[in-house]
Amino acid sequence: MEKEYRLTKSQDFKTVLDQRHCAGKNSSVSVFYAENNGLHARIGISVSNKIGNAVTRVKVRRQIRAQINLTDVLSKPYDIVIIARSGYLEKTFQENTEILKKFFLRLGSPLKGEKHEK
Repeated sequence: MEKEYRLTKSQDFKTVLDQRHCAGKNSSVSVFYAENNGLHARIGISVSNKIGNAVTRVKVRRQIRAQINLTDVLSKPYDIVIIARSGYLEKTFQENTEILKKFFLRLGSPLKGEKHEK
């Protein structure tokens, strides 16, 4: 994933998380998004120390980037933050890919109990 498709600054992460638009949560990942003015998506990946040591966290980030490349989410005009959770390691690469694809389809549509404004 090229640098132009990444959220790099902590302020960018904070902006997305403050808007509280959630595309989905489960034991593997949480996906939050905010609309941006660009022509493509910018994605930030967060992996906590609770997941494991540095080698494990880098492996999880690398897998998530590979899963993103298997989807068409980069063409959508959103800033997206993906937070890996402890259950990520319990599922296979294919299962986690399907979860992310399902969450990416929900971008822009509100979940139950969430108000959506445009």
